[in-house]
Amino acid sequence: MNKVLVTITIIFITMSSFSQNYQNNITVNGSHTYSITPEYTSKMVVSMTNVYYDSQTTSIEEIKSSYIEKLAKAGISEDQLVEDDLHYALLGYEKVGTILVYKTKNLEEMQNFLSVKSIGISRSDTTTDLELTEEQMAEYSKEAFDNAKSKATAIALKIGRKIGKVIYLSDTNAKKISESMYYGNTKNLRDYHISVSFELL
Repeated sequence: MNKVLVTITIIFITMSSFSQNYQNNITVNGSHTYSITPEYTSKMVVSMTNVYYDSQTTSIEEIKSSYIEKLAKAGISEDQLVEDDLHYALLGYEKVGTILVYKTKNLEEMQNFLSVKSIGISRSDTTTDLELTEEQMAEYSKEAFDNAKSKATAIALKIGRKIGKVIYLSDTNAKKISESMYYGNTKNLRDYHISVSFELL
């Protein structure tokens, strides 16, 4: 019986302590909007699987060369393309083919590339890719922290309190970012988010 009472007492003290700490904390999210200069990557599937007529008169070499000729007319040279045979093999197509990868930091150039159509060619995916430096992440985190602090200060003022020291900060932003352009997100602005807990005085 005594053991049960001791256990209940410990639980009650722990819960009371947690409740007290919780009441003396304020947690807010902070954000900072920053501009990006990404690299755009598009992957084109060159495959006999994409040919829907008598393929006996067509070879993968003909499909590829015809596509490259059309790209050249659009101002895109063959040396701007990289073949990725392993990626094609991993996609599991039954017929022969390859993947042609095109990269550019100019959105108009990417749009120009995507506008070129050819028999036997289909788009795999197009992404926006970037990598933040340690300095950039530190800067954006500080800006987001200032935003969070302003929020917490305003909220605390409304309830007759003040904020004290930082007791918790969470920054889960990724250093490398790769986003699909499938939904047409071409804006060069992104948000950096953090979560901060302040002591309430």
